[in-house]
Amino acid sequence: MIRQRRKVIYLVGFMGSGKSTVGNLLAKSLGWPLIDLDTVIEAGQGLSIKEIFENSGEPFFRQIEHAALTASSQAEPAVIALGGGTFAQAANVDLIRESGGVTVWLDCPPEILRARCEGMEHRPLFRNEQSFNQLFMERVAYYRLADFRISTDGRKPEEVVEQILSLRVF
Repeated sequence: MIRQRRKVIYLVGFMGSGKSTVGNLLAKSLGWPLIDLDTVIEAGQGLSIKEIFENSGEPFFRQIEHAALTASSQAEPAVIALGGGTFAQAANVDLIRESGGVTVWLDCPPEILRARCEGMEHRPLFRNEQSFNQLFMERVAYYRLADFRISTDGRKPEEVVEQILSLRVF
C-alpha cells in the first residue's frame, strides 16, 4: 500500500547550510508555519543549545531533540528546519520516514560551511577545523538519505526556495 505524502517538508543539512534561513522563506512562500527544531528545544528547556550541551551533555540533548522532533512531526502543513545533527541519528531518520513528509538536503561544500560558522559562539560542536571536518564526514552519509538534494553553494536563499518549490512533491 502506498502511503500518501503528508504536507511536511524537513530541511536537513550541516550547520551553516541555511536550514533556518531557507526554512523561513519557504514557509512564507507556502503560507505554512515554520518549526525550527533548535528554537523549539531552546524554548522548552529555557537554555541555548550550547548551554544544554555544556550542562547536560550530548546524549541528553539527543533525547530531548528526539522528543521535540516527535511532537513537531505531528504538525501539518509545516516546514521543519532540523538541527545539523538531527538527521544523523538513526531513530530520527526512522521517525521522519514514518511521518510521511519529504526530506530536502541543503548541500554545501564543507569549506563554505566552515567559513559561515567560524566565530559563531552558539555552535556547540564547532571546536576547530579538524573536528568540524570529521563531524561533516560522519554526517554526510545520513544527509544523502534525504529524498532530495539541493545545492546551496553560491546561491541566494530565494533561489534555493524556488528550486524546492519546483520539486512539486505534493
